Parts: sequence; C-alpha cells; structure tokens
Amino acid sequence: MSFLEQFNIPPDFTGIHATKWERVKNIGSEGVLPLWIADMDFEIAPEIKKAVSERAQIGFYGYTEKEPAYFEAVKNWFLKRHNWAINTEWILNTPGVICAIHTAINAFSEKDDYILIQPPVYHPFFRVIKRTERKVLESPLIERDGDYEIDFSDFEEKIRKYSPKIFILCNPHNPIGKIYTKEELLRFGDLCDKYNVLILSDEIHADLTAPGIVHIPLGSLGEKYALNSIICTAPSKTFNLAGLHFSNIMIQNEELRNKFQTAFQAAGIPDSNLFALTASKAAYQYGGQWLDSVREYILQNRLYAEQYLKENIPSVKFAKAQGTYFIWLDFRSLGLGNKELEAFLLDKAKIWLNQGYEFGKEGEGFARLNLATQRSILEKALEQLKDAVSAFILD
Repeated sequence: MSFLEQFNIPPDFTGIHATKWERVKNIGSEGVLPLWIADMDFEIAPEIKKAVSERAQIGFYGYTEKEPAYFEAVKNWFLKRHNWAINTEWILNTPGVICAIHTAINAFSEKDDYILIQPPVYHPFFRVIKRTERKVLESPLIERDGDYEIDFSDFEEKIRKYSPKIFILCNPHNPIGKIYTKEELLRFGDLCDKYNVLILSDEIHADLTAPGIVHIPLGSLGEKYALNSIICTAPSKTFNLAGLHFSNIMIQNEELRNKFQTAFQAAGIPDSNLFALTASKAAYQYGGQWLDSVREYILQNRLYAEQYLKENIPSVKFAKAQGTYFIWLDFRSLGLGNKELEAFLLDKAKIWLNQGYEFGKEGEGFARLNLATQRSILEKALEQLKDAVSAFILD
C-alpha cells in the first residue's frame, strides 16, 4: 500500500490522548470535527517509528549526547531540500520554535522594547512578546482578493518611528500560507540591516510547500543576511513530531549564537531528549519519500477544498497559499462578530477551526482550517459547512 493510500485511512486515536481529538470532547458541542491545531492525522514515516521502537528496546534512557550523524543528517537535508549549506556549529537546539523566540527576545531586547510582526500572524507571537514585557509593533499584511502583500512603506516607517529591536518573520506564513519571494526577503534583510533590527525567521513550515514551490531560507541569501538573523526550524511540523518538542535553530553569527546560548542556558531548559534525537535523525535521513507523499496529499486536499468552496459555498473565500497545511477561510460576507462566527462554526457547522481574531485584528472574520487530515474527514467538514452557511443565508 502506498503512503497516499495509507493517508486515506483514519487512524485510531483511542487511548493516546492526542490533543486534537481529546479536547474536542470538552467543548460543549456534540459531534464536532477538530480541524484546528497544527497536527497531521497521518501516521509518521515507518523509518521513524522503527528507529524509536528499536531505541526504546535498549534499556538505558540516561543523558544522551548528540552524535555527529545527527548534525550530518540535518545539514544534508537543508542542502538537498533548500540549497543551503550550513555548518554544524551554527545548529543549536531548543524544545520548540516559540521557546527559541522567547529566548531571543530576552537575549536581544529589553523590557518595553518594540518587537515587529506582520498580522494576521501566528498567535503565540503576540503572547510571547507580552509575556516578556515587550511591546507589540504591527505592520499588517494587505489582503486583496485572497492575495496578501507587504506594505514596505509602512514596514520601514514603523521601524524608523519605533526602533524595534527584533522583527519576527513568519515564512512560510502561518496562517495565510504565503511564501516570500527572494526579492521580498532581500528587501526585509536590507531594511533590517539598515536600521539594526535583528530578524527572527520562523521557518517551521519550510518543508511543507506545495510540490514545485521553493522555499528560500533567509540564511541562504548571503552573509549579510545570515549574520543578522536567527533561523528557526524544526522536524515537528514536517514529520508530525510535535509531541517530541525539538527544534533546530540556525545562527551563523558567532556573537549572536553565544549570546542566545547564554540566555537559553540561564532559563535551565534542556535542549533535547533521547527520543527526539532518535526520531529526528531518522526523519532527516529517511523521511523524504514520506514527506513528498504528504505534500502531494495536502495539495490534493487543498485543490479539493478550493474547488468545493467555489462551487458550493461561494460566499466563503480563501487565501491563495503556496505552503503549510492550512487554508485561511474568509467568512466576512456572513457579517458575524468574532464570537458569533466561532459559535456558528462549532454549533451549526460542527467544525472546530482556529478563529481568525486570535491572529490579530486583521484576522477578524476569518478562520484557519487544517488540511492535513483524511479526505473523508475534509469532505464531511465541508459538507457540514455548506449546510450551515446555506441555512444561515436562507434564515
């Protein structure tokens, strides 16, 4: 059986306490399909499962060193997949990208400094900025008929006026699915270099582009850009390993790297664990075929969803995405407030989506749907949405 055929089979989550499927039991509305959190409903690559299982049979779970083979696997992956040659010493590890962003904010800014973001954007960015007692500075993306553009005039004006210490770039962009072009990345890099703004580039969805679409790591664009950036990557979204809490943070600039490491160590957080290392090495060594099948399956789900919306729910628009496994849905034509839309989707459509208002003011009236699920589940969700919207319009 091919991976594409296997992905069509809904897994049995009974007894494993998967967040996506456990929390839906407690939301107060029966029969809701959970299509929110950034997990896949696909079993991991067999090579990863085999590596973890074999390591688990060895009865020593003590402190574990990172072997050279792990770093070689990471370097080979980024070279072959993203045309980016990295050195072993650039690679640091944290329990997650948000942990890395938290560490960098503490290391490279002070209380009440501004941190620049581009909403609608991944909602934990707002939280980590506020929790570290920094100030959120926004340069919103501009939406035009499903396309999102950068207002570079506003971007530069915000930097000139407020002097943010850090710009958090989300590429591929979550929730929109936009992948920034080389020209856009160079312009970001030039402006941040000009005004001495450090770039934190969250590239956790870099491997989840549509087939044929290229993601460009910011650090691959030349030394000028690499030396003023921290590139946050992880096997978690790529290989469905989020529960292992492990990320690869690439910092070419030695001074930045040392300062980041000092701040991270001061927090007393372990940077890795035995099974995360085992799974991640196997993923980077052997997970390519599985990932390519996942990307194709997600693409077909995206095309199906887009066509279904056009033909059956034309009042619900969507963003034109090049990556991630999300589809960003525009419900503004229904005229519902934030909580009204949330209740409508849960109680009438019986689907649980991430609400757009969580991603900033620019996300109000939108919702994020996770496409990394079985086609049968996606079909049912869209049918329920169609029935709910049709009834709402006729009411």
